[in-house]
Amino acid sequence: MTALLSRLLPASPPPSADPGALLAVDHLDLAYGQSRAVRNVSLRVAPGQVVCVVGRNGAGKTTLLKGIIGSLGPRAGRILFEGRDLTGSPPYQRARAGIGYVPQGRGIFPHLSVYENLLIGLEPVRGRLDGQLEQVFTLFPVLKEMARRTAGVLSGGQQQQLAIGRALMGRPRLLLLDEPTEGIQPSIVQQIEEVIAGLKGSLAVLLVEQFLDFALAIGDYCYVLESGQVTFEGTPGSLDTAALRSALAV
Repeated sequence: MTALLSRLLPASPPPSADPGALLAVDHLDLAYGQSRAVRNVSLRVAPGQVVCVVGRNGAGKTTLLKGIIGSLGPRAGRILFEGRDLTGSPPYQRARAGIGYVPQGRGIFPHLSVYENLLIGLEPVRGRLDGQLEQVFTLFPVLKEMARRTAGVLSGGQQQQLAIGRALMGRPRLLLLDEPTEGIQPSIVQQIEEVIAGLKGSLAVLLVEQFLDFALAIGDYCYVLESGQVTFEGTPGSLDTAALRSALAV
């Protein structure tokens, strides 16, 4: 699977000014009006690494991803991708730089076909189709079977596969996933876990997740958000699982 996924990536990504970090978020503050949702957050994602951000509802996880993708401007801090400062760049420029995004709730176009949804994912590569479609169909065979169906009739799990496949069509070097296991059946969760695990080494992933066992199973490093702040961080093996579960408790 790793060999297959690697063919979804650019052959020669540009060199990074900071070889240790593909993505660097430095002291980021994000707010909705007067309400600060993310406070002084810093994190790193290395090339080929799966990094998880965990926290309960309202902790600021989705807001953090919105800041990284550029749909919410920061009050303070900066965002570097491959050493390039993208803090003031609009979302489409970040996508073209190599950041893919699968939003919470999937964000598919329900009245378009599965095939048409996938083609929309080509925008970051300016419409260039060079084998991505066949590779996505190999990762998610159900999408090939339902290619001509209206996306809105798919199950929640199938829509999640479509959303991930659409993001991969743009050949990102970093994939942002917001709650990919939310509301989907265990068999699809297992398939998504296998796909994310297969991305390791060829594509970096920043995963926002509440399903702790899922995050710890595939993550190389974890950050815990509480009230918009990073309260502790570390590798899955170094973290106190009991403390993590307490942080995620409603």
